[in-house]
Amino acid sequence: MISFIIIIVVRHNMRLGPLAMLLIVVFALSSNVCGVYWSSSVSANSSHWSIYRQSSNISFDLSSSVNGNISPVDISPIASRGRILSPYQSYYEEVSANDVRLRQRTSSLQGSYKSEDEIKMQSVVYPDEIEITVDKPAGTDLYTIEYKNEIWPVFIKASRALAYSGMQINNRDFEGNNGDFVGANFLYNHELSKEQMSIIWLKRLNATVLTTNDSIQLAEFKPTKYLGHEIVANTTGIADLSYLLRDSQYDVKHQNYPALSEREERYWGTYDLYRRINMKSVFEKINDTDGDADGWLPCCYAGWNDMMYFDKKSLGTDAKGVFDCTCYKEITKA
Repeated sequence: MISFIIIIVVRHNMRLGPLAMLLIVVFALSSNVCGVYWSSSVSANSSHWSIYRQSSNISFDLSSSVNGNISPVDISPIASRGRILSPYQSYYEEVSANDVRLRQRTSSLQGSYKSEDEIKMQSVVYPDEIEITVDKPAGTDLYTIEYKNEIWPVFIKASRALAYSGMQINNRDFEGNNGDFVGANFLYNHELSKEQMSIIWLKRLNATVLTTNDSIQLAEFKPTKYLGHEIVANTTGIADLSYLLRDSQYDVKHQNYPALSEREERYWGTYDLYRRINMKSVFEKINDTDGDADGWLPCCYAGWNDMMYFDKKSLGTDAKGVFDCTCYKEITKA
């Protein structure tokens, strides 16, 4: 059974004032397909933030192999009028769980075609409680809303080899992981060969929202995830390559998560292409039962970055260089 908790925390035993900020939580379990989802939204007077999560218990292996010629089909013996069907090949696949996605599509005209595909996927929803806490420190108008313990891991490993020679082939690939993505489109190729491998995993998620009744001050979406992509290709048409690494911090003004790094490339002609991309985000889970939880911050290991906004502000601006180890880096350079 999956459940969730909402906890209201007030420091120094002071009473929580009127909550003009609106927090909505929706949670559902579909027993027929073992699928679950939960969503939440935070609305202040001038800004809004929301989250939606969905996953299932899935495990499967898929492998396929195709080798042949795409040729015209003469159906005149079985039709009243002589007709020849134009040759056409189409291939489509898509898998998705908890915003971990793999999508591929290929279409080609007359020619020789060979492909080998393999996909391994596992998605698990662990029956732990998803904890949502609302904390308003005494003497402030700042609410801290934390979403913890979503342990819904996903793992996808996929490989594909493709070789085509003929009139024309189009091939599109997309791999995404909770906002990050890699894309490769090969269009209008007469000759195309490629080998591709992808490894995508998601371990867990937590999120934090800091808001007043008037506006959201900060929101962070923090999945521990990895997206690895490697491709070797020979192309004779258009090759569009792209990727995006998304920031974990929400842009309140534009209501999105901006890109930390992104790129688009286009090649038109005959090229040998090789690309390898590794994108990884790790947000360490703090064990509240650990005896060291209230001790020293883990210097040089995201200690400063993992602190709440209100706690950073109370220490003053001079503390940043100590806890994020900026001063340490400067000394070692000398």
